[in-house]
Amino acid sequence: MLTLLTMSFKNIFRYKTRSIITILAIIVSVCISIVIDGLLRGIGDQSTVNLIAYESAEATLFRQGYLEKQAEFPTDLTIDRDELQAIAPILAEQGTPFSPRYKTAVELIYYDPENDIDGYVNAVLVGLDPQLDASVFDLPDSVDEGRWLEMDDEGIVVGASIAKNLNLHIGSFLTLEGKGKAGFVETFDAQVVGIATTGNPAVNMSQVFMTLDALDAYLALDGSVTEIAVSDGKVGVSGLGFADRVQKSLAVVPRLADVEVCDWKTVNADLVAVMNGDKGSSYLILIFLFIIAAAGITNTMIMAVMERRKECAMLRAMGFSRYEVNWLFVLEGAMTGCLGALSGALIGAAVNYPLARYGIDLTSMVSSDMDMGYRVSLIMRSGWYLQSFVGIPSVAVFLAAFSSFIPVARSGRSEIAALMRTA
Repeated sequence: MLTLLTMSFKNIFRYKTRSIITILAIIVSVCISIVIDGLLRGIGDQSTVNLIAYESAEATLFRQGYLEKQAEFPTDLTIDRDELQAIAPILAEQGTPFSPRYKTAVELIYYDPENDIDGYVNAVLVGLDPQLDASVFDLPDSVDEGRWLEMDDEGIVVGASIAKNLNLHIGSFLTLEGKGKAGFVETFDAQVVGIATTGNPAVNMSQVFMTLDALDAYLALDGSVTEIAVSDGKVGVSGLGFADRVQKSLAVVPRLADVEVCDWKTVNADLVAVMNGDKGSSYLILIFLFIIAAAGITNTMIMAVMERRKECAMLRAMGFSRYEVNWLFVLEGAMTGCLGALSGALIGAAVNYPLARYGIDLTSMVSSDMDMGYRVSLIMRSGWYLQSFVGIPSVAVFLAAFSSFIPVARSGRSEIAALMRTA
């Protein structure tokens, strides 16, 4: 075997031009595949993190039936004050961060008579407890103008895109029109105390935040909430079964039988389906790209073997068995693949570094108000994934070795004299 390894390695440098072409084909295919895979995975992971950090926690408690109608913001399927008071100590005893919230659709109306500016947008008004909410979401750190909400605050914090569209600034007054728990429509004024720029464009474009106490006073909520967001207290996505564990902890209280706990994938089922569909389409493109590269590698390796049929015959005549000749070419192909795959992985890492650190800035090409579906900002970053740097090069090495095996195995079935005549 050592003799075969030595001969295979030397053969790579005997046919320099062909080896260089093959290695370059492998380098390009591996490098591009690693970069594209990193971008696709990075955008998906960034979208998930932003979704959980700013919009939808790891798990959420609803009254049964609310989730199916959440787009309508039903006021008759809320968690009432007594149920909230029963849930809070259970979660607190477990050390599970939680945040009660009330969400409702509102119309924001702005009029500035001095500058003759007016406008309106539809948005989601989120009532929350500033202290509890900060233990679940990263919203306080996203306020880049003004301040975050305080207890007993009557002001509002608006998303950056809403502020831009309505030409709002700190101190501006907005008229809000929304539906209360009883189903009636209430209109009230509130002052902008903060403008939030999160990594989640959906929040920037559509959400307004107010304290639960102030919202309760305006909409007569009587202490009810539409949901309770809960977190496992760790950064990123919670482990499997987190929602089930919370559900089991609530099962000991009979009055909470109508409260269900849903994980973030269930709450955002439509978005997850879109992300999975886009991911499948993107990976089809990646596979297609790799097939084209594989065809080039295969063609080069087949040509190399077919042009060396006389060499195969000479080796057979010198006493090498069919098995040894086959292994000689397979090892040569594998070594060529290793050189190309390793170089491609190193170049891919060099290209991926600025994409992961600085990202691709699309702000000059795409409007910040454009909803791309994914919960990512216009600076899209790649990621570092061991699967990419191990799996893709491994496939390239396998293709190079397998491409060598097919033609040499076919020629190996021929007699020595026949090989010499056709060489």
